[in-house]
Amino acid sequence: MKKIMRRVLGGALSLVMMLGLLTGCSGGAQDPVQEVMGYEGSTVLFTVDGNDVTAADYFFWMAQNADYVASYFTGMGLEMDWTNNLGGSQDMDSYVKDASMDTAVLYSIVKAKAAEYGYEMGKEDEEAYEADLASAKEELGGEEEYEDFLLTMCITDEGMRDMSTVGVLYNQMAEGLFREGGEYAATPEDLAAYAEENDLLCAKHILLMTQDMATGEALPEADAAAQKTLAEDILAQLQAVEDPAELETKFDELMNEHSQDTGLAAYPNGYVFTAGEMVAEFEEATRALEFGAVSGIVESSYGYHIILRLDPAESEEVQTTWQAAEMDALIQQWTEEAVIETTETYDNLTTAEFYTNLTAYRETIAPAEETEDAAATEETDGAAEESTEEAPADQAEDAATQEETTEEAPAEGEAAE
Repeated sequence: MKKIMRRVLGGALSLVMMLGLLTGCSGGAQDPVQEVMGYEGSTVLFTVDGNDVTAADYFFWMAQNADYVASYFTGMGLEMDWTNNLGGSQDMDSYVKDASMDTAVLYSIVKAKAAEYGYEMGKEDEEAYEADLASAKEELGGEEEYEDFLLTMCITDEGMRDMSTVGVLYNQMAEGLFREGGEYAATPEDLAAYAEENDLLCAKHILLMTQDMATGEALPEADAAAQKTLAEDILAQLQAVEDPAELETKFDELMNEHSQDTGLAAYPNGYVFTAGEMVAEFEEATRALEFGAVSGIVESSYGYHIILRLDPAESEEVQTTWQAAEMDALIQQWTEEAVIETTETYDNLTTAEFYTNLTAYRETIAPAEETEDAAATEETDGAAEESTEEAPADQAEDAATQEETTEEAPAEGEAAE
């Protein structure tokens, strides 16, 4: 099953999450916005539902997106041209400007909604991110290198802290608003409908291998026959259980004792999957069962399976993916309903001017080679991998693919064909 991604905020948060999220260093008195654009970082560029979004809130995202587009042109052997639309309907100048606004709007909305619902950073959050920050600084080479990196991305320590807090607040809302008792908590009917709409199946199994997983070769006939005999004995024990309420307990006992599925440790509560993700024999046998029922012996190329079908609506994994999808939908709703009013400063802003100024400013912070390395790292680990907007031209499909990852198959024993 393809994971439901938090596409609305996921890409926007990725770089902040990676770099440590929380800042506490004493530097940062310098205002990079002032240096780059000639006005203070506190200058309001637009408002979202009446809440100010300042230049300090915005230009980190413009720097990130502009770096990505510039690297795309360089990689294609093209001269940088912000008026080029690369075959699309929007030129690169407008693309970067709009994409950066979209992200800044999302952050503003999450901050405002978190305050409305009473979510805030706690002591444990602070401690966790201080530890992450220390690691980030070490990876970048130290305190000075970290501060230089912030400046090259047109952001201050305070700005990075503020953005990192948004990631925590987002997670708090997702967990709080949709958990049991929360305002948007799932009903059993919601989860059942979600599982049905997405054709989700859930099952545990006891696997007795007839294949040598080290070599991929079939076991000798005598060994395979012994596995079949053991499977028959296990099935007989399960069929002897008269109380349906005790069946899963007995199944778990035998599964933990005998199953040779290498994915058991990672998926002790069973696998959630959809069409085509399991070997055909496993999927077909699961579909043929009622919830709570146990199959006979099912043979596949991996060996002998005994399957217990479960209700996916009761699976923690399904509840988590439903929650993520609903949070995305709620964020999208808030975004669509938001009232955005721009200022003259924003209206007159161009990506070309900003990036020209930023490039010149970067050269005053670090030698050109170091600046290029920092930009390359940013492009690779940030916007190039997970952007909240589609990548320009023929990069769009690749970017979308990177945003969607496939759920792991049940180890070797239940790998998808």
